[in-house]
Amino acid sequence: MPGIIELTGQADFPPCACCGKPARRVWGNLIDDDGTTAYVVQWAPGTTGSHAAVVGLVFGPWGEGSDRADRCHLAIETRFIGGSIQMMAIDAAGSPIDATLLAALALSRDAARSGPFLARAYNYVEQIRVQDARVMGLTSI
Repeated sequence: MPGIIELTGQADFPPCACCGKPARRVWGNLIDDDGTTAYVVQWAPGTTGSHAAVVGLVFGPWGEGSDRADRCHLAIETRFIGGSIQMMAIDAAGSPIDATLLAALALSRDAARSGPFLARAYNYVEQIRVQDARVMGLTSI
């Protein structure tokens, strides 16, 4: 069953050093039977195909009695290659999305690939791509 997307914010950033295009970031929550997962998507509009979009996901409990030590951050890079969307886990700590205020643990690529969240992360990226109108036009996410 698909989750419910809750839009919570967005911002534009200064131009990228490599292409001169400003970056855009949107964030929200995906709520499903597994709880709430915070997400952030960052990309440079107008660079589809030449730049990846990055999706940061924060897994773990939220609310009273929980804090950032209970949550982890996983990052997925997405690209539009050969007519399809390709996704790959990347080192969360090296991604452009800093989730240290939300999660104490930033998963490495290897930890993300061997941990319990990767299949769920790919599913969530697809749900965000389809349901969040702010990123629907991106073929790279």
